Amino acid sequence: MRKAWILAAAVFLPSAGIAVSASSPAPARDLAVSPTQIERMAIEIEPAKPTAEQVVALLPGVVVPALNARIVAAAPFGGTVTQVHVLPGERVSKGQDLATVSSRELLEAASNLAQAEAELQAAEAVARRRRDLAEKNIQSPTMAEEAEAQVAKIKAVIEQHKRTLVLGGISSTSAGNYTIKTPEAGRVVEASVMPGDKIEAMAPAVTIDTSDELWIEAQLPANLVSHIAPGDRIKVIDGPEGKVVSVGGSLDKLTRSAKLIASVPADSGLLPGQMVTLSIIQKAVTGALSVPASAVARINGVEGVFVRNETGFTLVPVDVTGRSPLAATVLGDMPEGSTVAASGLPQLEQMLGAE
Repeated sequence: MRKAWILAAAVFLPSAGIAVSASSPAPARDLAVSPTQIERMAIEIEPAKPTAEQVVALLPGVVVPALNARIVAAAPFGGTVTQVHVLPGERVSKGQDLATVSSRELLEAASNLAQAEAELQAAEAVARRRRDLAEKNIQSPTMAEEAEAQVAKIKAVIEQHKRTLVLGGISSTSAGNYTIKTPEAGRVVEASVMPGDKIEAMAPAVTIDTSDELWIEAQLPANLVSHIAPGDRIKVIDGPEGKVVSVGGSLDKLTRSAKLIASVPADSGLLPGQMVTLSIIQKAVTGALSVPASAVARINGVEGVFVRNETGFTLVPVDVTGRSPLAATVLGDMPEGSTVAASGLPQLEQMLGAE
């Protein structure tokens, strides 16, 4: 459901790498407006400024932790959680206690190790005896080799038991109890267990973020996938700037969009789970101008801006190559230093239609 909402809300625009309409532009039209009328209609006049960059897409997204900085401390043996030593949001250092578990599986693993070590002593004694007999030509050397192979086999089993007992860097506090340790320093995101809970072997116990870096996940429409690449600059509306980290190479079956991931600084003030709108910014084409977003009017299916002239305004058709909530990037036949009407466009359109 969330993916469908994200795709439905996406706004995308033609960019420098995306073809714009090739139809012939409509002719410019002059409109006589006196200074008194401009003042009466409270029309604001703003400059059209040359720009080197443009917003090529506005996408809603969700703030998430950087996945490459998230780790899980797992329980290597099943059992019952007897104590949880940390709380969500708490800072922890490497090797710090996270949770204590009482485990019958740990007792069995320790017992298996002790049994294998006892079998090793017996197997080594047999192997030494048979090797002595073989060297005295009393017994076949093959039997000595078989006994030595048995010793090697038991040693491998012991090594496996030892690795199991130290899996995850746990420490045994007493017979049948062990403590899960923090694998890396960071901040506790979630404690998946509570005292008294049953926990299975290798189940996650505590989730930790080793970095405060944040990502933003958004759904990128299919027609923009080939035009946006890692490294492109992004800006969160009313928030920080960042950059595109990755763009998915396949489309989701439901939304028909690709996943875009962007990174933002750790001190951005954003929180995981927060809904944001991000703009993707790229280099603008030569001759592009930035005007207030409110300055662009759509009249009879053609977009244009009202450029101030000596007698009033000239409606100049433009191609909008980028748009944000505050500004639009346009291409059109506008002289250098032009100013445009940033408000009162409905009144100007009405006057234009009355002529």
